[in-house]
Amino acid sequence: MIDMIRPPRLRQGATLGVIATSSPIDKAGDALVERGYERLREKGFKIVEAPNCRSHRGHAAGTILERVDALHAFFADPDIDGIISFWGGMQTHQLLEYIDWDLIAANPKPLVGYSDLTALTSAISHMTGLVTFSGPAVITFAKPRLFDYSWRWFERVLMEGGDRLVYEASPICSDNVWYERDDKKMVERPAPGWRCYRPGEASGPIVGGNLGTLLLLTGTPYWPEMEGRIFFVEEDEVESTATLDRMFTQARQMGVFDQISGMVIGRFASSVGLSEEDSLEMILDDALRGYDFPVMVDVDFGHTDPLMTFPIGVECRMDAGAKELELVEPWVGGI
Repeated sequence: MIDMIRPPRLRQGATLGVIATSSPIDKAGDALVERGYERLREKGFKIVEAPNCRSHRGHAAGTILERVDALHAFFADPDIDGIISFWGGMQTHQLLEYIDWDLIAANPKPLVGYSDLTALTSAISHMTGLVTFSGPAVITFAKPRLFDYSWRWFERVLMEGGDRLVYEASPICSDNVWYERDDKKMVERPAPGWRCYRPGEASGPIVGGNLGTLLLLTGTPYWPEMEGRIFFVEEDEVESTATLDRMFTQARQMGVFDQISGMVIGRFASSVGLSEEDSLEMILDDALRGYDFPVMVDVDFGHTDPLMTFPIGVECRMDAGAKELELVEPWVGGI
């Protein structure tokens, strides 16, 4: 087993390298990009954008090697304190066979983002032992509203650190597809709160992120260890109940559910179409038939807001019946 490498925590005034490992960022529009950068600057960070972020090779942010080179350069550069993805896409997994794992292990620093970045965060943690982070991307800071909850857990996990952390649920959320509205507004509503699908307690290192992205690693050297893990999964706003069903079934048939000790499922966007007639519970009833590990749902991460920041590879404890989730070992160094 590879030893865990804890990256240094981010300090006030840290410099963040912004990466685009799949889609070019100018598709978001200059105003959105600048709003994300400005909010990060307001939080005290300096921003350096990778050279390929606005490059175009068809649908991707430059060639595979341009994207890999940008990642390597940020890890190797002592003036870059942490790395954050601008957003996701669909091609991050293309980078994996070209990555210098030794370079990353020798230059540990926080890497944070979500969605398609799951391919990279998961593979880096698996191949090097470096703790990576599922959490806000620049697009989170660029949205019409930045939720205090998203910032609080970003700061608490990446900047403060510690050896124990108890997460709390957000009382409000926004799960509409805001960029499809004419007024580009995020519709706030009371959050449903974390829910228990199946009670029980479990502990183990965190694995996971975006489920569809993670499943792309099936059968590759980058597929993470699942035995005894707490499986965190979420999906994006373009999925449907049918595609969710397909992905959970694939995980079942791969034997994932034979190995994990518990599962934590993020909140889905309203556009996914879950309802009383076509519910997440129906999907889980089929996918988890015969298993008894604890499962929590509607937890604050994924493609809705707000979202927590959590470390990949770090031991956590869950109590689904009590709706409790906590980290139980250090996740960053330099405390």
